[in-house]
Amino acid sequence: MLDRLDREIVRLLAEDARLSIRSLATKLGVAPSTLHARLQRLVANGVIRRFTIVPDYEQLGYTITALTLLAVEGKYIESIARELTSYPNVVAVYDITGDYDLAIISKFKNIDGLNKFLKTVNRNPHIRRTVTSVVLKVFKEDIVAPIVSESGERIEV
Repeated sequence: MLDRLDREIVRLLAEDARLSIRSLATKLGVAPSTLHARLQRLVANGVIRRFTIVPDYEQLGYTITALTLLAVEGKYIESIARELTSYPNVVAVYDITGDYDLAIISKFKNIDGLNKFLKTVNRNPHIRRTVTSVVLKVFKEDIVAPIVSESGERIEV
């Protein structure tokens, strides 16, 4: 179970993973040794999976974002989901409820790249059907969900 300090550590690092242990400790009003021990525990327990950047895909030339829903033969959902994670253009794979079984978000430099990817995916005989939408405009794209307290309120530090 995460306490308030753990949640605050995760929230601050989610906003800026470059923060040093010393600056985090100062912001949170704890000793650097306390912060370091908490951080090691959060990593060891898998709460923090990695420290990374959030690229601006458009500036890197990836101007096409696609949302694809896949209807899959039931016993193949897991294996197809794992296969989809191996494609470098796929940034997210979700097991979902409803008429479709999987949803993926993918990024491409051009429509030809998307087309080739979809043709490759659709060759799998266990995928019954797909539907793909291309994003026209992004209003929000943030991989960091708000870190909230146990009462459901957003934690502000």
